[in-house]
Amino acid sequence: MRIHVLRFFAIAAAVSSVRAADPDYKITNIPAPDGVVLEVGGMDWMPDGRLMMCTRRGEIWSFQPEKSEWKQFASGLHEPLGLVTGKDNSEIYVLQRAELTRITDTDMNGIAERFERFGKGWGYTGNYHEYAFGLVRDKEGSFYGALGLGFFPKGEPFKPTWCSHGNVPWRGWLFKITADGKYVPLNPGCREPNSVGISPDGDVFVTDNQGSYVPSGVLNHAEPGAFLGHPDGLMFDKRHPDAASYDIEKLNSLRKRPALYLPYREMGMSCTAPRWDTTGGKFGPFAGHVLIGDVNTPKINRATLEKVDGQFQGAAYPFIQAGELGGGSNRMAFHPKTGALYVGQTARGWASGHGLKIIEWTGKTAMGLQEVSLTKGGFKITFTQPAAEVKAESFKIDSWVPEYTGNYGSKRLDKKKHQASGVKLSADGLVAEFAVEGMAGDRLFQIEVRDVVSKSGGAMQNGKAYYTLNRLRN
Repeated sequence: MRIHVLRFFAIAAAVSSVRAADPDYKITNIPAPDGVVLEVGGMDWMPDGRLMMCTRRGEIWSFQPEKSEWKQFASGLHEPLGLVTGKDNSEIYVLQRAELTRITDTDMNGIAERFERFGKGWGYTGNYHEYAFGLVRDKEGSFYGALGLGFFPKGEPFKPTWCSHGNVPWRGWLFKITADGKYVPLNPGCREPNSVGISPDGDVFVTDNQGSYVPSGVLNHAEPGAFLGHPDGLMFDKRHPDAASYDIEKLNSLRKRPALYLPYREMGMSCTAPRWDTTGGKFGPFAGHVLIGDVNTPKINRATLEKVDGQFQGAAYPFIQAGELGGGSNRMAFHPKTGALYVGQTARGWASGHGLKIIEWTGKTAMGLQEVSLTKGGFKITFTQPAAEVKAESFKIDSWVPEYTGNYGSKRLDKKKHQASGVKLSADGLVAEFAVEGMAGDRLFQIEVRDVVSKSGGAMQNGKAYYTLNRLRN
């Protein structure tokens, strides 16, 4: 029988305002209980309003915002990096390195008594890099997670590659565990996929971290069976028995292109779990957009997706980029009533802080980019406030091809500068459309809006977007 210590802590929240990419949000720091290193690996809400968090040190904590109350729920787990709540305020599912575990508070005293293996099917070794990332659940009750590769200095079967390798089953795969506990491998090609998200329409997406065969941070659409890029997972794919002999051209022809590239450094260095804004406007004017954290830098990015020729692609925008975050953002969860964004942080293994932050919309909206979408031959930009005037010189446009390589680090190939033309501004000032010379697929476009002010005189607060153009509109 496991024994857990019950602790309560009153906290005084320290509030600060974001100074960087978006000034319309404030950040509140929630101090952890004394002596607790809150390296958050997963978080989700109980129906009764408690935020449940697992930590990389194997603990599970609950936090009740209305009472500012912490309580330890469980301990002794193996570096859990995903958590989903279950039923009746008593049940949670936690993704440990070796299994998906169902944990139950059988007597409803706020402390777990029962630990059950719910699902398993993958191998793991003692390599530190073999994380199991998650966790989300679909409407049918199935869980989704993803398995990181090991990190070795040499000995890979794929040449050339740099350090990322999996020598036990299903490393580098996105997986599903069904409602009855069956393990189902879904997609090969992940490197260090931290982590998984489900869109409001039910599409599964997985982020991946820059390194061999991953040019930068990416958001991949997990189309059933698609190869997502890193060849190591193909070792366990019966469709590719000769995968070890594939050269880079063959691999490049097989891989599904990311829905989004997040340029390395500009948009962070180690992207984390995608979370869709389902608050209906409580978090600001970005309902339906997806937020993507970064565990290495104090950045949270925003993105919009669209389907072109049946495939997802879209634009990413700097959003929260401020020292007040105190470090990277590993997991995020919107409060089901207030719409505030709760951000769980971690430090160990990355150059970032740890803890819990709350980000709230102030009710104000500065002049900025609402959305960038593709047109036939150019782009359409929607602003958050009516623009006074735009012209061709307002848009600085560059593009490049992210290098697909087994090396660690990717070059920006075939760099080009583009000119905007035929600029049209809608009567209400909210939408600008323009043509772009030299449009081509399989490129990343950087669009910077300069010297544009709102009709009320407000300066542009965030004028950059990165559009992943996989396919052109016909």
